Amino acid sequence: MVFTSQAELPIKETDQRYIFLAGSMAPNQSVNWRTQVVKSLPNSYQFLDPTNEHHDTLNALQMKKHVEWELDAMAMADIVLLNFLPNALSPISLVELGLYASFKKLYVVCPKAFYKSSYVVTLCERYHTPTFKTLQEAIDTLT
Repeated sequence: MVFTSQAELPIKETDQRYIFLAGSMAPNQSVNWRTQVVKSLPNSYQFLDPTNEHHDTLNALQMKKHVEWELDAMAMADIVLLNFLPNALSPISLVELGLYASFKKLYVVCPKAFYKSSYVVTLCERYHTPTFKTLQEAIDTLT
């Protein structure tokens, strides 16, 4: 099941594992990477997807609620899967990296083509955070 920021977070069930799908947005991408993860791991996890198509038009109160949902969802998650896309700037994803780099639940996908890949990889090495060059490598690890 996929929970989005347009709904309340579920009450966490102890027999369920949750993945927060953090990372770059790709509105022009033919295959949404978040959908790829959900389809690849359909029965293993519950998914927390922060995607909000109207993100850029949220008013201050709506944005506050959205950010708080994201923070609560990341805290609730057993795994935070952070995916950096090669041609994205991803400032919010870099913030999420900083927030969770020292947590053992972070998994990072960072291709060499990402403009800050050397920074991301160095930070992850410091905190022994698993890093992957492709999304498929991360999916295979989580299977």
